[in-house]
Amino acid sequence: MTDAPLKIGVGVPLGGMGETLGREMANAIQLAVDGANEAGGINGHRIEAVVLDDRGREEDGERVVKEFVRNSAAVAAIGHYNSNVTLQVAPLYAAAGLPLIGPIVSNPALTHSGWSNVYRFTNSDDATGLAIAQYMVRQLGKKTVVVIQTDTVYGRSMSKEFAAAFEAAGGSVLRRHTVQEGERNFADLVASLPREASAIFYGGTFEGAPLVKEMRTRQDDRLFATGDGCWDVGNFLEPAGAAAEQGEGVLVLSACPQLGEIAGSLEMADRYERRFGRIRNYAVNAFDAAATLIDAIRVASNNGDPTRDRVADALRGIHRQGIAYEQKISWDPNGDNRAAVTALHRIESGRFRQVAVVKKEGNQNEPED
Repeated sequence: MTDAPLKIGVGVPLGGMGETLGREMANAIQLAVDGANEAGGINGHRIEAVVLDDRGREEDGERVVKEFVRNSAAVAAIGHYNSNVTLQVAPLYAAAGLPLIGPIVSNPALTHSGWSNVYRFTNSDDATGLAIAQYMVRQLGKKTVVVIQTDTVYGRSMSKEFAAAFEAAGGSVLRRHTVQEGERNFADLVASLPREASAIFYGGTFEGAPLVKEMRTRQDDRLFATGDGCWDVGNFLEPAGAAAEQGEGVLVLSACPQLGEIAGSLEMADRYERRFGRIRNYAVNAFDAAATLIDAIRVASNNGDPTRDRVADALRGIHRQGIAYEQKISWDPNGDNRAAVTALHRIESGRFRQVAVVKKEGNQNEPED
């Protein structure tokens, strides 16, 4: 392969609270890129992932996207990790005609704002919020809940969608609280939670572990249900420790089935873990999103040089079997992945254990015993 490389921009946080999550996303994308290059690249071109640090902040995200846009060899992009960053920079991608796949971003606005070259690989908060809310009401008999949200774009969206779905399913939200990102002392909050609530729902990321630990310290044994911000080994599972398995335990959603459910996912995980260590979050989705984009670049190359417009056209018509979801990847008119599902997990013996999968059309597998 001697021709100039075809570049894919990758915007992720490589520092701050989201560093571990951003690095895993970048690592998984690099694994997909390396696999494609080992297989011969695309028409003599190597693929190169250009990874830039958006720090999880809007202003840095704008700087990163402008770098991608200026780079004439960049034919597409993958990113970002944070909802606040992705929503801020999506118009820049759209204006430049640079196709973007968001492997992880779940805010519904990403694909409902009219950006025709922006795609979401994972499920959105409205779908995941509906899945966990209905499961709590119908399967677990939870009819009253307190909602606690972190004051972030993700926290507000996840909590809003859950609360609306919970009430639509016949439940009642008794109280809502907002906490700040980075907060760790929840003694007063937990002491104030109304006892008539049958469960607590938390929408956020980094505050989940100290919150559930404080609940168990105060002998509050109620179910702790939470969004996929806590489907995270490093930021929730490990720091929560034994507290996550005490009382009624934890119910956490994710927009990716557990490893081994889908053909090829264990093999990808093995390659990842031999090179980078344990998978802690959404590496499978990031890898699969990158592989999907590489396939689109390959299709675009059949008609000449893979320009941004040609890649966008090829991506729009993609229909491929991935390793994250059972169904083939394809996009609905908004740019959402029709194949995406919501998986629900309990925590047992220090690991996430999948108990149900909810498809987009609402079909739910029977819970495992």
